Amino acid sequence: MSIAAILIGLALLIITIPVVAGPVVNAKREKRFLTDEPDVSDEQDRYQQILLGLRDLDFDHELGVVGDEDYAELRVQMLAEAAAAREAAGMESAADIESRIEAAVRARRSQKAPPAPTPIEPEANNELTCYHCGTEMEKEDKFCTICGSAAAAVCSQCDLQASPGDQFCAGCGASLRMEAAV
Repeated sequence: MSIAAILIGLALLIITIPVVAGPVVNAKREKRFLTDEPDVSDEQDRYQQILLGLRDLDFDHELGVVGDEDYAELRVQMLAEAAAAREAAGMESAADIESRIEAAVRARRSQKAPPAPTPIEPEANNELTCYHCGTEMEKEDKFCTICGSAAAAVCSQCDLQASPGDQFCAGCGASLRMEAAV
């Protein structure tokens, strides 16, 4: 065997070692990162398993695999086991969670509510103000007599003057597009 063949063999061996060992090393690395998560106690794990069992029992009952009599007995038994596992794990009961939620709702409701928006009263006069120069204009005017800029639209529903470019009335919400076409 020649020296070149031995060197080629060693080179291939050196290249294949990382390829073969890569998944093993990465699996160890992933386990290390996964263990950074908080440890789930055995009681919590048992509680989760019981809940999964309840879900499966309900599914089997819907499919007709488990009869009504057996289903009722098994469900009561599993619910009691879940309550015991929850208590052993030191988890909050449903009543404690509901009381915390109710207390938060009461606290939120006791805070001062924002003032209700006051409705915009329509202007009593028939005059408009030019947005460009401030000159008072009549309601029928389409252009300002001083600067020549276009008059703003007026809502046909509530007679509120709209800002230039508005498509809906700020007072009543009526569309101003049809009024521009008229």
